[in-house]
Parts: sequence; structure tokens; C-alpha cells
Amino acid sequence: MQETSFKHSAEYWDYLNSLDKRFYIDILENSCNEIYVTNKEGKIIYVNPNSIKNYGLKPEDIIGKNNHDLWRGKWSPPAIQRCVEERRTIFAQQTYLITGKEITTIVTPVFDDDGEISFVLCIVQEEAKEYDISYKNIDIDAFEIKNNPVEKRKSKFQSEIVGYSYNFCKIMVQMRRVAGSEVPVMILGESGTGKSLMAEFIHENSTRKNKPFIQINCAAIPENLLESELFGYAPYAFTGANPKGKIGLIEMADQGTLFLDEIGDLAPSLQAKLLDVLENKRFIPVGGQEIKSVDIRIITATNQNLDKLVKEKRFREDLYWRINISKTTIPPLRERRDDILPLLSFYLNKNNKKYGKVKDFSPNVIGILLEYSWPGNVRQLKNLVELLFIMTSGNTIMVNHLPEFILDEIEEPKGINPDSFEYIIESVKKSVIRDYYKKHPTSRELGLSLGLSQTKANRLINQYCGGIENTE
Repeated sequence: MQETSFKHSAEYWDYLNSLDKRFYIDILENSCNEIYVTNKEGKIIYVNPNSIKNYGLKPEDIIGKNNHDLWRGKWSPPAIQRCVEERRTIFAQQTYLITGKEITTIVTPVFDDDGEISFVLCIVQEEAKEYDISYKNIDIDAFEIKNNPVEKRKSKFQSEIVGYSYNFCKIMVQMRRVAGSEVPVMILGESGTGKSLMAEFIHENSTRKNKPFIQINCAAIPENLLESELFGYAPYAFTGANPKGKIGLIEMADQGTLFLDEIGDLAPSLQAKLLDVLENKRFIPVGGQEIKSVDIRIITATNQNLDKLVKEKRFREDLYWRINISKTTIPPLRERRDDILPLLSFYLNKNNKKYGKVKDFSPNVIGILLEYSWPGNVRQLKNLVELLFIMTSGNTIMVNHLPEFILDEIEEPKGINPDSFEYIIESVKKSVIRDYYKKHPTSRELGLSLGLSQTKANRLINQYCGGIENTE
């Protein structure tokens, strides 16, 4: 066992060496603080399960990797290298750039008998108030601030654009460049991926940002009403019309941006009128005779296959090529998994502020949500986080708070015939344990209610409820 700078007596060293290895492992694994160890070259030797909570990564995903390669551009400022260079303990106030989370890390070099650094021990604290911070974030790399396409901004339009995955950041860089031009933009992607937010992002980064941003969902309004909503109407244009007429959204967007969501549902007659607006910058209100001029930039979005609609003659080809000058596809959340943890953190913090409470996810909940497929994408994640926040009475959102459909997908028995006796028995056991765990949310209570030992109750909770969530 490595000696510390404090010199224990020989008898005490004998005592420490007599303790079972399992004793030390249990201490490390159950520490409320993250414990993170590298060798002097930066290779990660050990990290306890708090890595799941802090980064969304399991220890086995981290061990053996190079600290610099794994966290470059994600933590600021780096501290381990400075500890090695200065051969002293560093108190570092750090920011995890993916989630914006701030922690205090105590980085300590541990020396061998020859006075060389054997390994570096990091103890991570989430609260920095009790420490004398001698190393603060005063020089963040240009990559992290100037070139980060998702840096924090005060604009309401970018307040919910969160992401760090390579594919998503690449899209954001492209859209920022396109935003400065006047070309129409088409945004594709599944429902819930954030097409509306992307449209707002483009407008806010354009030369029209101080002019109106007008949005309409073409699928949400009947065809006979959509025309008057878009183009407005003249006084007494039809029965029941306002005698003063009505200004349409196109005119309201003059000098600004018009965002047409679900444009694939636009009726053919309206497609023709929209094409005239884009090509000639003019339109005639419904029931009117006066030609009005308008200057708008158009952004469109759809989750339909417009190429297929054009081939089927359900979407005008000339309009398609007019709005398809710049096109981007927002990937579904299952294809940008590096963004799941930042999004969970963002929306949890948003609810903390909204409801004036402080809640957090347990490590096991984070592990499950990182594995979930998110068919409803970011919209589903946002709504689920708020629901969990509201329905959780304590300060920690735990596995037994998760909806059954999420647990069923994550814990579905693999490689077992669903009609087999084994599958049926496993399903019944899982249902019973989950049901009882909700009513008796500790291993002791669960064991007493089912006549089981606490050890077996722990094992069943771990097996069927995603991990041990409560202790006495």
C-alpha cells in the first residue's frame, strides 16, 4: 500500500494491510463524491460510479482511455496536467461545457518511494462554496468559446438549442453560415427534433433578426382558412369576414422571416400563390384586387418526403426547387446520443428554476435514459423531464418514477422467445418487484413485504428496477 506524506506507525500499516480488498472497493464505489484516478501519463486507471451522474458514461466506458483525448474541449480548465507539471495539489473550479455544470476538483499527485508521481487522485465536489479556489477558469481555449456553435446566448430563440455531438455541431456551423445569406432554407427531420427552433436560430443570426419572425403550421389549419391566414383578405371578402379586412401572415412578415412548418401539407392552389410571392415578391389578398409588394425570407420544414410528393404530383416541382436551395436534416435523438445528457440537464435545470425547487436524476435513471430510443425525440425528452419533475415528491428522480414503457424497452429480455415459459415467468417477476418497489421503495421494506432477505431484495431491485435506488 502506498504511503502518504503522513507517516503512520508500523502497527497501523499492518492493520491497513490486514483489511480485505473488498472493504476498500466498497468505500470507493459508494463514495458520494466522484473519485477519478489517472497515471502520470494521463491514462485513466479508476473512476467510481458517479461518472454516470456527472458525464453519462459508465466506468467501463472510461477506464483505459487517455484523459486528454476523452475530455478535450469538454472540461475547462484542464487540471490534471497542471498538477503533474507543478507536482502539487490543485483546487480547480471547472465547468463541464456539455451541460454547463460547475464542480470543484481536488487534484492530488501521489508519489512513489523514489519521489516520482505514481498516479493522480481526483476528488470531485459539485459545490465549490467551502473551498478556497486557487485555480479558476480564466483562460478558455478559443475552440471552446469562439468556435463552439452552441455557446450560451441570451437570445430567446437560442435558449433551447442544446447539443454537443459532432453531427449536430456541424449542422449548427452550417446553419450559422447560411443564416447570413438571403437564400431559402428547408429543414427536414422527424417530428420533435427541433425544426422550429432551428428556424428561429437561422432568423436570429440573419440580417433580418430585428424584423418579424412569423411562423405557421400548414397542417394545423384547414385549407379554406389557411389561405386567408397567409394572404389576408379584403373588407367584406366573404360572409362573416371582418368589414375592415385582415392582414395576412405574409404581409406581417415583411422585411422579416416567414417560417412555414409542415409545408408538405400545403394545398396545390396555395403552392402556386406562394411561388408567386417568392419569385415576384407580390400577392393579392383574398377577395381583393390590389397587388401588394412584400420582401420576406422563407424557411420551410417538413417530416415528409418531398421528393416522393413531387414524383406523385402532390407537390409542385417548381416550388420545390425554389425553397430547396439550402437543405439540412436534423438527426433524430437516437442518432445524437451525446446530446441526451446535456438535454436532460438543461431541461431539469429549467424546471428547477420554473418551480423553485432543486431536483436531480439518480445515476441509474441517467443510465436508463441514455439507452432509451426516444421515438418522440427532443420534444418527448422535454415533456418527460417536466412530468418526472412534477410527479417526484423527493429531490431525486429514481428508477421507480420512470414510466413503464421506458423500463420495458430497456429491460426487455434478450434472446428469449416471448411465448416461452421462461419469458412469462421473468415478466411476472419483473412486474411484481416493480409494483412492490413503488409501494416499498427501500430494499429493507421490499424484503419485509415479500419475505425476502435484504440482500436478495437488493439483487432483485438491481435486476428488475435498474439499480439500487434507496438505502436505509
